[in-house]
Amino acid sequence: MIRITVITQTQEEVVLKIEGRLEGESVVLLAAEGEGHLQQTERLVLEIDEVKFIDHAGIQLLQRWARKRLVLQGGSPFVQVLLKEHGLS
Repeated sequence: MIRITVITQTQEEVVLKIEGRLEGESVVLLAAEGEGHLQQTERLVLEIDEVKFIDHAGIQLLQRWARKRLVLQGGSPFVQVLLKEHGLS
């Protein structure tokens, strides 16, 4: 389960707060939400302090977006290590 909240949105960037586990259907939901914002802004910022887990599909999504102007903010030590292992730190 995931909760996605728009914190701010300008022409330059949108900031989304992500809470929960980024896995399974949650990845599909975030992909749909994020792609829409990436078409309208220059940068997508994800606040991930409340993300507890990211599965392989979630990592792949973030890697794809990293090439498209993605900024990741925060994250637990566990999530930070996971991201670093996949070149997303």
